[in-house]
Amino acid sequence: MEIKEENGKAMEETVFEEQAKGDGHGTEEQVPGSLDDTAGGQETTADAGEEDPVREELNRLQEELEAKETMVTELQQRLQRLQADFDNYRKRSRREVEDLTRRANARLIEALLPVLDNLERALAASGAEKGALATGVEMTLRQLQEILTREGLTPVAALGQPFNPEVHEAVAREETDVADKINLVVEEFRRGYTLHGRLLRPAMVKVAVAAAETAPTVETGEQEVEGNGQSNRN
Repeated sequence: MEIKEENGKAMEETVFEEQAKGDGHGTEEQVPGSLDDTAGGQETTADAGEEDPVREELNRLQEELEAKETMVTELQQRLQRLQADFDNYRKRSRREVEDLTRRANARLIEALLPVLDNLERALAASGAEKGALATGVEMTLRQLQEILTREGLTPVAALGQPFNPEVHEAVAREETDVADKINLVVEEFRRGYTLHGRLLRPAMVKVAVAAAETAPTVETGEQEVEGNGQSNRN
């Protein structure tokens, strides 16, 4: 009987140890699971830490790109202003050169005007019957007029035109009773000229003016007052 009881106790202890080992294995199986969860959390935190520098780098590059674009826009605007300034300078320089050339031509043409005047006078003095000399003078005059016309010389209209102090120089007057002739140029002593629209020499002319009228008198009783404002007493 004692032997059976000892065997029963031994079997119970063996079963208990197996159950304890089984429980121990279950506990050991749960520990690795909790370690995996901890490792996964650490990996997520590491990924988040790696994303922050990348985002900062992208933001920095975006700011640099915007700064470069702004700089390019400013440089383009500055280039456009410089181009406009250069175009204005080139046009202004061209106008200055043209003005200098015209002034130089004006001095030369003005010096030739007396020659032109003398040729016209010589041709007018030859009369109706023109000889060989008059014909040569006429041809020379015509050729000189054509050259000066190509250079921009234009005669000032004077004879029969209303007197214009901007282009006419009145050196004589002629009284007239015809109302339509008053203030008209009736004679031209020297022809005037313009060069490229600018007056080079005014025309010397004679202008028609109204004829002087006798001062009216007014009778007032015993006195006769004349137009000069003095009284005539007996």
